[in-house]
Amino acid sequence: MDWKNKVVLITGSSIGIGRELAAQLLAEGARVVLNARDAGRLSQTLEAFQKQGYEELAGIPGDVSKPEDCARLVAETLNHFGQLDVVVNNAGISAEGDVSELSSDVFRKVTEVNYLGSVYVTQQSLPHLRESRGTVFFVSSIAAFRGIPGHAVYSASKVALKTLSEALRVEEEQHGVHVGIAFVGFTENDPQKAIYDKDGVLIPQPSRDFVKQEPVGVVAARIIRMIERREARRIFTLLGKLNGFANRFIPAVAGQILRRSYHQRKKTG
Repeated sequence: MDWKNKVVLITGSSIGIGRELAAQLLAEGARVVLNARDAGRLSQTLEAFQKQGYEELAGIPGDVSKPEDCARLVAETLNHFGQLDVVVNNAGISAEGDVSELSSDVFRKVTEVNYLGSVYVTQQSLPHLRESRGTVFFVSSIAAFRGIPGHAVYSASKVALKTLSEALRVEEEQHGVHVGIAFVGFTENDPQKAIYDKDGVLIPQPSRDFVKQEPVGVVAARIIRMIERREARRIFTLLGKLNGFANRFIPAVAGQILRRSYHQRKKTG
């Protein structure tokens, strides 16, 4: 696939996987639209790329949980570049806490960003992706294979992306639109990454030194290769593949491992 002059819209691209995707695609010659709800951080990311000599890019602030922002995001992309070839639904937020203690606002916020945000952007983009016979891509997680205790709302939002992609793939094949989804494993956190606590307050992402984390550059490169090859789905990391296998073929064992892990975390605080 020749990325030169292809227009790629990446949600949640001021930090983390989204920013790395933008960096690698710009290096390949793509024209990239950055998006984030934090306008200040988005502006910093845009300026950093411009200082590297990249000119074929734009930064459009907006909250994907708001349908009107998604409509404006796609409209401004078309106004700026005149076409749309790839949409990567990458924006996401996590939360920690048991179902019994999470505020209703946390369930709403995570669902609106992780799931409905992808729906809104995709709906606005589809007419233009049909014209270009392009790609709509979803960044999901290995948490989609089974509800993770203490992370129920995040798991639910990621499995929702799985079923959305499966239905959309059949619906759009007649229009030549490629629909892909990646089940990403533990990835190196951006220092600016935040999550919701049980009360809906944003806090720094806790350290995950207990597990091997995949470099963000590797994750981004795999997503790009999937889009190039028009792959439907892929599970990242060996741990992710083992997780998927266990939950499909030996679910009782997978469930016992989760229970032990959850209760051990509770004991250690």
